[in-house]
Amino acid sequence: MGGPLPDTLSRKHVSSPPESALTTNTESHRLVPGPLTPEHTEELFAAHAHGVYRYARARLPAAEAEDVVAEVFAIAWRKGELPDTPRAWLLGVARRVMANQLRAQHRRTALVERVRTHPASAGQDDVRLVGELDELRRALDLLRPADREVIALLAAAELSTAEVAQVLGCTTAVAATRVHRARRRLRAAYQQLTEEGA
Repeated sequence: MGGPLPDTLSRKHVSSPPESALTTNTESHRLVPGPLTPEHTEELFAAHAHGVYRYARARLPAAEAEDVVAEVFAIAWRKGELPDTPRAWLLGVARRVMANQLRAQHRRTALVERVRTHPASAGQDDVRLVGELDELRRALDLLRPADREVIALLAAAELSTAEVAQVLGCTTAVAATRVHRARRRLRAAYQQLTEEGA
């Protein structure tokens, strides 16, 4: 669907959910599968934000759990379609978002620990790794927003091509073409940056 999230969908609603967010049954009955309008998004948030928050909070500190909720509903908004089973779908998205956050946190912690305990042996490899990650970020910045979104869905949200198609609202064949092109453009941008830096 695209566009900015409705103003009412801010993180402050997560830590202090409205009374309707504490009971999902009555709210969720009003939601039917189909195009996700701003009004439907607000209803979806009211019905399920607290449940998504509780699920994330069981594994993460409060601030990070709020970030997960914000990311989950941003993904739902971009998807633009209300799924048949919104609660299960939202929790599945939350699970992937948390897994990505935890993996990134473990990588950062391991890198810091390696540098701290073995500065001489780890230094050159880690400096090279940080440089490669920096070039990869710069390569991503060179891509068109549509290509960046595809890469984010694949890498950050760990979606399959079929799931990317569902999120983007296109056929699997079209999504596969977009995935192939986005990967090719990212490789080209990364190669260009590494050659310029050589």
